[in-house]
Amino acid sequence: MDGSYSTILEWSGALEIGERLSGLVPANFEHELAKEGNSSRLTIKINANSLENLRTIVDEMLTLFSDQDE
Repeated sequence: MDGSYSTILEWSGALEIGERLSGLVPANFEHELAKEGNSSRLTIKINANSLENLRTIVDEMLTLFSDQDE
């Protein structure tokens, strides 16, 4: 099936960790780090041309972030 697929990953937590995660997001992904006091919310928009590709990108992003949430 041809088309465009997208999803949004959202993370919230300590500002220090949010800044670290935001720095890991590849430059070709639209993302925003909203800061409020010592808290933050990171939003990442992911687009792909197939569901399989979308799943792969999300899996890679979560793996990249997995060691940072401490």
